[in-house]
Amino acid sequence: MSDATPPVAPIVIKVGGALLDDPAARSDFLDRFAEAARIGTPLALVHGGGAAVDRHLDRIGVETERRDGIRLTPPTLMPEIAAVLSGQVGTSLLADLRRRHVAATAVRLADDEGIVVERLECGFDPGSVGTVTGGSSMLFDDLIATGRIPVIASIGMLSDGTPLNVNADDAASGIARVLGARALLLLTDVPGVLDEHGNVIRRLDFAAADRLIDEGVIAGGMIPKVRGAIDAAAQSGCPVVIGDWADPRVLADPLADTTVATVVPPPSPPPIVETVSTASQPPLQKTP
Repeated sequence: MSDATPPVAPIVIKVGGALLDDPAARSDFLDRFAEAARIGTPLALVHGGGAAVDRHLDRIGVETERRDGIRLTPPTLMPEIAAVLSGQVGTSLLADLRRRHVAATAVRLADDEGIVVERLECGFDPGSVGTVTGGSSMLFDDLIATGRIPVIASIGMLSDGTPLNVNADDAASGIARVLGARALLLLTDVPGVLDEHGNVIRRLDFAAADRLIDEGVIAGGMIPKVRGAIDAAAQSGCPVVIGDWADPRVLADPLADTTVATVVPPPSPPPIVETVSTASQPPLQKTP
């Protein structure tokens, strides 16, 4: 029997939105991220870049539509979107990490051919939009095992080579599931979801979240973040952490009892109840 220590499951971190567009917030986060990498925490960084895509499409005079939070993506726009996400945003993040002496590799979701991406099925035609449906990692696992951090743009690909735009939250959830992640981090500028007294809610499941939204305790921009975390926990099968990007403990050990953050657990499987019919059983023999 081998005495080798099993590898530590990675932490998957999704970044995007204001964090990428705010130079001070971005720099501070990457400093924290580099600290976590230096202490040996296995990490995978998944990024979006919707604002950068919007700016680029506006410059070239192209209007796009979003429906139910999904960017409608005609196939003709895929080269533009891929160029921004993997070229501009991914390369920029890689450069910032290299400046901090972090061993990282910029890749696309499509570069790991073991991860299965299929067209997103919804109530309308979103165009070239995909979703992660399963598979196993053939590249990202190897990068992490060698101490490198994959910086993953959410551009997927069908088995026939057709590129697809994948929502970054969806990509991060799928990658966390495929990698068997220890946790999936959705970072924000507050220490977690707050209760009516302003205290961080340490553990938040679906039922409690619904109740707190109905009561108005969870409100505003935190509502879609919480609902997104619940969906991500169900899809990834691992805890999803809503925490402060500026807190080094959230990156280094997000599930520790001393870490201030909100943990959304994956849904528990229903208990298994086994029954055995007694109808065909022979009667017990009495002992004389």
